[in-house]
Amino acid sequence: MKRLVLPLVLFAMLTACSPPLRDEAGGRESGAFHLACYNAAGRLKWSETAHNALADEGEQLFLNVVLRGGTAPANTYLRLYNTTPEETSTLAGIAAYEPSGNGYSPQALPSSSSGWLSLALDSGDYMATSVTKTFTASGGTIGPVTHLVLATSSDNSGKLVSYAALSTTRTLADGDSLQVTYRLKMQ
Repeated sequence: MKRLVLPLVLFAMLTACSPPLRDEAGGRESGAFHLACYNAAGRLKWSETAHNALADEGEQLFLNVVLRGGTAPANTYLRLYNTTPEETSTLAGIAAYEPSGNGYSPQALPSSSSGWLSLALDSGDYMATSVTKTFTASGGTIGPVTHLVLATSSDNSGKLVSYAALSTTRTLADGDSLQVTYRLKMQ
């Protein structure tokens, strides 16, 4: 049963990462990162929603796991970058643009109900919602960053699944915490 559940969860996750779907009523986004940055005193500095796109490596991963019986990753990782990924970008290709130090590390989302707290109908479509993960700047700044990505590894050996542009270049000041929740919808 577990072997069947992981590909189905990955199917829902990756299909939802695709570019916006269009219907008669206009465009609808399938997946989005919800971000909120708090200062050291716990006050909200800014928040935004960044809609994602699916990378070619994410497409390949989805097809291999769901249709060919490939192995689903045990975790996916939220990662920050100061570059503009494209559909053809690879995780290894954008490696030089990831922050380092000052408390930064990729944030793991287990491919299970502990990483994805809910899977439920939302306006007639299934939506998965991740746990909230936090990046905290400690001992200096993290950034600048322009994009958030979902990858299959915390190093650069994995695949770039999806990516989203932030509304502006962001830098986390020492003591700032960036909370990220990922919502993915099947349509």
